[in-house]
Amino acid sequence: MRLTLRTLLAYLDDTLEPAQAKLIGAKVAESEPARELMERIKQVTRRRRLTSPPASGPGGIDPNTIAEYLNDEVTPEKAAEVEQICLASDVHLAEIAACHQILTLVLGEPALVPPTAKQRMYGLVNGPESITTRKHKKPRKVADQDPSSAVDGAAVDSPRLGIFLAGVGKRNKLLLIVGSGVIAACLLVFAIWQLVHSLHPSGAIPKGEQHVKADEAESDGDKKQPEVKNTKLPEPKPPVAKPPEQKQPEIKKPEVVPGQFEYKPASTKQQEIGKYQTSSLKEPGVLLQFKADKPGWHTFVGKNSAVLSGRPLLSLAGSKSAIQLDTGVELTLWGNLPELTLDPFLSESRVVVHAHEQFDADVTLERGRIVLRNLKKDKNAQVRVRFENPTLAEEHHLDLVLDQDAAVVLERSCELEDDEPFYENPQDKMRKGPTAMVRVYAISKAARVRSGQAAITIEQTDKPVAEWQSRRGNLGVPVLPGLPAWLTGVSPAKNESQVQQRKKALEVTYSLARSLDNKAIDVAVEEIYQGAQKDLALSMQITPDIYFQWRHAIQASAAVDDIARVFDEFQQDTTPIFVRGLCMHTLRQWLAWNRDHDYQLLKVLQKNYRGAEPVKIMELFHSISQKEMTRMPERYQQLIDGLSNDLTPIRTLSHGHLLRLAPAGERIPYDPVMPRVEREKAVREWQTLIPPGQLPPAPPMKKEESK
Repeated sequence: MRLTLRTLLAYLDDTLEPAQAKLIGAKVAESEPARELMERIKQVTRRRRLTSPPASGPGGIDPNTIAEYLNDEVTPEKAAEVEQICLASDVHLAEIAACHQILTLVLGEPALVPPTAKQRMYGLVNGPESITTRKHKKPRKVADQDPSSAVDGAAVDSPRLGIFLAGVGKRNKLLLIVGSGVIAACLLVFAIWQLVHSLHPSGAIPKGEQHVKADEAESDGDKKQPEVKNTKLPEPKPPVAKPPEQKQPEIKKPEVVPGQFEYKPASTKQQEIGKYQTSSLKEPGVLLQFKADKPGWHTFVGKNSAVLSGRPLLSLAGSKSAIQLDTGVELTLWGNLPELTLDPFLSESRVVVHAHEQFDADVTLERGRIVLRNLKKDKNAQVRVRFENPTLAEEHHLDLVLDQDAAVVLERSCELEDDEPFYENPQDKMRKGPTAMVRVYAISKAARVRSGQAAITIEQTDKPVAEWQSRRGNLGVPVLPGLPAWLTGVSPAKNESQVQQRKKALEVTYSLARSLDNKAIDVAVEEIYQGAQKDLALSMQITPDIYFQWRHAIQASAAVDDIARVFDEFQQDTTPIFVRGLCMHTLRQWLAWNRDHDYQLLKVLQKNYRGAEPVKIMELFHSISQKEMTRMPERYQQLIDGLSNDLTPIRTLSHGHLLRLAPAGERIPYDPVMPRVEREKAVREWQTLIPPGQLPPAPPMKKEESK
């Protein structure tokens, strides 16, 4: 069998016989161009924003020619011409590879119509045709039909009670209809008798059941019973003496501690609960709400826009969005911008506000940071903040009592622990899940925080922080070296570089906020991607403006859970190395937000890769502990082998783990998309640094440590 483009496509889509597949696999292993072509086919079929190939003109291929080529119905000369065009053009190669893959899926699996679909189709028709078990009669020929049953030259076949009335006289029709009615009534009486007989096998109806109302549908004003003759009513039994009543002991209801309410699941009711307040000019703000009736995220435009409960709310990175609740509590979603807060971990802020009869605010904090402020006059505010406990796969909550004019900041951060590998089975008993931490900071007056039976009073100058962590599961006061800079106030920029970074980060934030006034978020974010790519192609270097455009687009895609878009950017060979780093960091943070995110990303990978590749990539997205690497040195060799893997994501993730675990390897030049020859040279240097079965050299001691 010759090694042609068509045989490579058949080999990739697994349509060859086992013997042929084995033969082609051996030839591919021996041919460097074949391996490069296979890798190129995988890349172009996953690449987005490719244009459609022309059907005519220079470089054009007629669709019929592609179909004939895939069906092996063209001459050898024409096949060579098609393959030459495909090898010279990514657009044509992607077109013919995608067509082959689609045909493999469509022709390889029979179309299955579920029984429920058939039932629904039958239900669209009224009459005998809607009976699914009805046997369809073959239509009679026009020549065989009774001429008397034709109207305007068309045969009339109108069945009523199983009798064809066409061509029958009026008197006979009346007799037939009356007779049919009598027969139906007799059948109904017989069916009722059978039902009663089945309920009482002896055939006798109990005496107590003979006194039945003649008409159960009578109104309440007419309840006269029909006279029943020759019926003897059962004699009443003498009353049984009741024992003297014993006084039941009084059960006291548990005392409700102030600030403690019974736990109930969050309400999904959707109603207006407050107004959106536009942000100040100094701080860009854009608030989005997810709508189920119009799927997708929609922007609030204008002050005092109504905010509904039961729908997710989102404030993007660098955006502060305030909501004035009708109960007198102000809720601010604080999207983090690292250049302004010096906090590199958080990005967007995402919550759901619920309707509640007892609490002044009932909020589910999904991600990021929020501010709660009591604006009620001379009255405390009762607040419940819910959040997921990813360790136990359940919801947890904190109850807060805010004094008058009190304000607190809550932030939920999550991370993938080093001791938590990826488990292909989500129900694995060894799985712990991500670790979540919720901190409450007092920024004005005092507030009481309660979790179960534990309660802590926090105040700005005395115990300003309370902390809950999912693996510990209890509320406590953390020991911190100091309060974060975003809370106490970020110092002014130290040099011109910091000034420019803050300025560019704000410019990109403002630009996206303006775009969202009249565009959907996916459209606005895609424009940022394209703008960054265009600016990079023109400048040929990474400028702060290009960096912040790409970072903002990646973070916005993850904020709305468009994780497929982030991974697509991560896997492209044409993506700059710093962008792949941003994608890798964002994907790991997104995986930590929710216990189920691992398996949502796995589904995305399974659409792009086959076999064990998706699981391998998921394992590399999780951290690897230093303790595990010390216990199993062979893991280093597995990571080094990953540097020469055919897939860019595996090469990128493997290199990231090696740099973290063996910092001495930073001197080895390596880029996941460099030519294969240079990658193999880097692999040999890594093998020299970490020989098989050994651990990497210990990092040099710092001068302070040596003393």
